[in-house]
Amino acid sequence: MDDSKKETSIKFHGIQVKNVIITHLRRTSGASTIEKLDVSATKYERDLSIETINVQVVADYVTITYYRDEDANKIINRELIPTHSIEHIMVRDI
Repeated sequence: MDDSKKETSIKFHGIQVKNVIITHLRRTSGASTIEKLDVSATKYERDLSIETINVQVVADYVTITYYRDEDANKIINRELIPTHSIEHIMVRDI
């Protein structure tokens, strides 16, 4: 497959979706701000190193895992957002 035409795959608990939008509170220097995180293929289309992004709710955290090669479990980065700071999780199906 030609890497220039490869699209990043977005998954929610391992099921492919169109995008995931997470609204959450973030505390920085004592101040709280509402942040909106949009996980969509178009946002990551230029980053060819990311093959798959998987969003999961696990225990007390929402985990966002960025894979270079999901089958080989090659992880580029992982973000953890505490569930107590989550306001909304919106999943758009394919």
